[in-house]
Amino acid sequence: MSDFTGFVLVGGKSSRMGEDKFALQFRGKSFLENAVAALSEVCETRVKLVLNQSQTIETELPFVRDIYEKRGALGAIHAALQNCETKFAVVLAVDLPLVDANVIEKLAGFALSSNKFLASVPRQTDGRIQPLCAVYRAKYCLPTLERLMEENATASPRDFLELVNTRYIPQQNLSADTEQDIFFNVNTPTEYERIVDNR
Repeated sequence: MSDFTGFVLVGGKSSRMGEDKFALQFRGKSFLENAVAALSEVCETRVKLVLNQSQTIETELPFVRDIYEKRGALGAIHAALQNCETKFAVVLAVDLPLVDANVIEKLAGFALSSNKFLASVPRQTDGRIQPLCAVYRAKYCLPTLERLMEENATASPRDFLELVNTRYIPQQNLSADTEQDIFFNVNTPTEYERIVDNR
């Protein structure tokens, strides 16, 4: 799909994990390799990493850096949109290892199905939204996001989504596995053990 560029958000501090999450192993691959594989089906060769301003990582993949320093996930989304040369930016946090290519493909399909929405965002089975596995119309989302970040130093991805026309897609429309929390976010050693034990 030539309209999509994938961005793996790698720049988190991993403070609760105690080590870089992108290097953790799951199903025979690192978290980073799993995220790239999930995006590659839709984004073909257009997959980039988003790093923070001081991060170093050995990779052959192209990467971009946060423009707004220490702004967390919202800063990473901004860097992705700023560096997106296609119509859509597909963002995926590196610590969502259960997201696979099928989920990304369905999410991209929803994004293509209507010009009305500027963001296509999953809604998890518990009702929470997941802006770190989402598709954004880069050119149209970027001005609103930049204005928000200039005006509000503590703005969150949820604050941003409230400002653009967003389509929230129930998890059951993205995965046939309704029992598994496919958007399970790994932040601690205990959470990592949980997904490894249940794989």
